[in-house]
Amino acid sequence: MEHSDITTDGYVILRNALSEKELQYGLSCMIDKKVEYRILKKFIDTMLFKTVTKNTKFITEPQYVKFRFSNNNNSTDASTFHGDIYNHSELDILPIYTCLCYFDETKMEIIPGSHRKTNDWSIQSYNKKIVLPLQPGDILIFHSNIHHRGINFDKKGDRRLLQVFDVFPDMETYNKHSSKLIIVTSEIRSKTVGHVSYIVSKFPALIDTISFFHYNLMFYDLQYKLPIMDIPPSEKKGHYVSYEPGRRVFMNDIEVEDQNVNVICDTTITTMKHSKYYWFLGVLYILFAIIFIFILYTFWFSEYNVKTRIYLSKKSSQYLKKK
Repeated sequence: MEHSDITTDGYVILRNALSEKELQYGLSCMIDKKVEYRILKKFIDTMLFKTVTKNTKFITEPQYVKFRFSNNNNSTDASTFHGDIYNHSELDILPIYTCLCYFDETKMEIIPGSHRKTNDWSIQSYNKKIVLPLQPGDILIFHSNIHHRGINFDKKGDRRLLQVFDVFPDMETYNKHSSKLIIVTSEIRSKTVGHVSYIVSKFPALIDTISFFHYNLMFYDLQYKLPIMDIPPSEKKGHYVSYEPGRRVFMNDIEVEDQNVNVICDTTITTMKHSKYYWFLGVLYILFAIIFIFILYTFWFSEYNVKTRIYLSKKSSQYLKKK
């Protein structure tokens, strides 16, 4: 295990944790560009988490909500900084994890310590980012709300990755905290947006610039409010909120499916679509602005007319006196 502390840094890496034989079994789920998800589920349950529980002390009886398998195509929603869950509770540290299993060499950018509540400014936090080089067989585990993003999407060849989301470390934690988890099916990635994101991710300088501005939005909880894809603050309060872009399928209903879909294993978690709250709020702001401008214009125009009449009256009087 790489020297890092899950409590302080928010992540750990299990280096070369899976054997070549285990990796090949995991990859046997691939059928052309499709995935046999029952094989992948068996890989998660009997190999991935067996290795995780053997090599960590903080995950002992993993309970997970969903997973996703991708090959470069997760750049549509993972190439800018984000959290897999956003902590709107009073807890300093979220007791939920994300586990990533790497089948190819790649890199991840992460901000150590960003899983804790902080008084940093966004730029202070952003400047703490580091790059983690990752090799086939590595397992990266982090608190689900840590700020991170995938990089190296410009690399030719495969970037095969298994992401297991919303991992509760044991049944006791699951029973205590699962009711506080809300999944918002934001569906913000249309085919057009996804295609553009995929292309942009191939240009490191461009995506780095976009990522900096996006980080400031994310840091202040604005990245879903601005496109009006959020839920009201009252529904977030005291909860852990996860935004789920893209299509979702249910493990019990599928065998072979596309890559990069959200495979749901736990159907008891609260799930909702984004609210129209910010849409109505936006309309109210626009109406308020129109009314304000109308009042201001009316007042100014009225004052202008009065001053104009007085001015013309004076000029007229002066002219008559000269006559």
